[in-house]
Amino acid sequence: MFGAYNVKRLGLIITALLVAALLGGCSGNDKDKNEAEAPKPSQEQLQKADLLNRTADDMYQKLLQGEVEDSRIVLQQLTDQISQIRYEGLTSAEGMTALTQTVTDAQRIFGLAKVQPEDRQIAAAKVRLAADALTHPTQPLWLQYYDRLQDDVTGVEQAAKSQRQSDLQSASSRLEHNYSIVQPSLVIGRMPSDVEKMDSLVTFVRSQSLLQGEPFDDVLNAVPAMRQMLDKLFMRQATTAYLPYPEPQNPILWTLTFGLIILSSLAFAGWRLSKKNDGLVPVRRSNDDTR
Repeated sequence: MFGAYNVKRLGLIITALLVAALLGGCSGNDKDKNEAEAPKPSQEQLQKADLLNRTADDMYQKLLQGEVEDSRIVLQQLTDQISQIRYEGLTSAEGMTALTQTVTDAQRIFGLAKVQPEDRQIAAAKVRLAADALTHPTQPLWLQYYDRLQDDVTGVEQAAKSQRQSDLQSASSRLEHNYSIVQPSLVIGRMPSDVEKMDSLVTFVRSQSLLQGEPFDDVLNAVPAMRQMLDKLFMRQATTAYLPYPEPQNPILWTLTFGLIILSSLAFAGWRLSKKNDGLVPVRRSNDDTR
């Protein structure tokens, strides 16, 4: 038989477990918080990144003005600056690689004897956007591409619905082209895993458009996922329907509230037991158990 003493003892045990869980949760939350906190860049790092951004803008403006040789010289200056920056706190290792690769690709294109002016402009735009993303993590220039990319996805969707493969190929090629301009900047400013998902979707749609047969259903199935990923990468309000359910902002408060509810229930149960049968709880054998 369980008496009031045993009920009280059970309440103390549960209280101890709740306190232990609370302390463990606090230390775990602190640990997760510390692990999640990225190192802050030093003033020297910020100054060098700002210089890199201004140099990229100078290179881009000179190219737009038709000063190709001057733009190439500034691009070389930018290349030298990249190796002098420490990127901890500015971007991830993947972001640093994306920036370096973008500048390297631009150097290669600028060094070609025969190249379309549009190819130089695209290469310069990628560098400009990437450098800006490094110095403006909250309001980067590449955010301006949101509407354009969503329009491209709409074009892919309409072509798939009309089941015209030539239109689908054109629409997917346009999406791939415009997305490639901001892709390095996305890697610099967003979670690499999210960018990889969008990369895969764009590649999938493009490859499907080139297949013989009827790829339209598969493309249409990929359209909602592309829209959701764009919303997430560009931090639009629609991401609330895509992101996982957020954790409570005050987990400690939730734990305390839950613990108080349990303790109150135990206290009430103990009081009722003490008023009934002098605090004794009879344990009866079930009807079907005669042994």
